[in-house]
Amino acid sequence: MEQHPVFKKYTREWLHDLTGYSKIYLSRVASGRVPLSRSFVDRLVLNLGEPAEKLFLLDEAGIQLSTSET
Repeated sequence: MEQHPVFKKYTREWLHDLTGYSKIYLSRVASGRVPLSRSFVDRLVLNLGEPAEKLFLLDEAGIQLSTSET
């Protein structure tokens, strides 16, 4: 699986400081060992102020956005 754009744009250290997610958890999500969760996507979208489509490969992760979120 290709790495999600959020992990190419931001370091795991910075994301850890911003969101409170552990660096281990972020590494596991980045590597694909732990699947994306809707709450993880929502928290990063809220904290980064960027649309989910720019941060994540949502189709590959199987996460659907409602029409009100696009």
